[in-house]
Amino acid sequence: IGDCYIAVTNLVERQDEDHAIRMARFALALLAACTETLVCQEQPELGVVEMRCGFDTGPLVGAIVGTRHKKYTIFGNTVNTASRMESTSAARRIQCTKAAAATIKNQLKETGDAGPPLRLMERGEVVIKGKGRMTTFFVADGDPFSCTTSATTVLPSPETPGPRPAELIGTGGGESRVTSDAHLGSGAGMV
Repeated sequence: IGDCYIAVTNLVERQDEDHAIRMARFALALLAACTETLVCQEQPELGVVEMRCGFDTGPLVGAIVGTRHKKYTIFGNTVNTASRMESTSAARRIQCTKAAAATIKNQLKETGDAGPPLRLMERGEVVIKGKGRMTTFFVADGDPFSCTTSATTVLPSPETPGPRPAELIGTGGGESRVTSDAHLGSGAGMV
């Protein structure tokens, strides 16, 4: 993977009810940690680590590959799409597919999730290598000032006091084998 980190939910144990929520919050925690991590302690003027994140949801296959240096790896269209979400994302942003965004919305609604609110902002159509044009979304925490927005959907947390609008108007543009409907995230190193 090079300078990427890859994470999968709903693979080792069943997390059907909230695997997409877990991945979104994990990616948000990664980005938050980056804002506190200097590129170089001796040269703080270089700033902090910047990361892009991307994820998708769907089936994948995991297997142990190799004969001399065995390693566990995952395969499938979901893996490829998550990688493409990361590579076409922006620094300090989390990009996901339309399917992943819909899964997050459904899981928040079905579970009555009491965690911090999540925000999905439609990025619009993005040209994705090998896929063509895809509608993608940026994921952010519930703070409307945490990043710039395009069309925004606020997903409330029951713990959040006061009314929260449903929409804000905006414009803008493996020999051990496991098959799972997983949520896959990919995060690059420095951008």
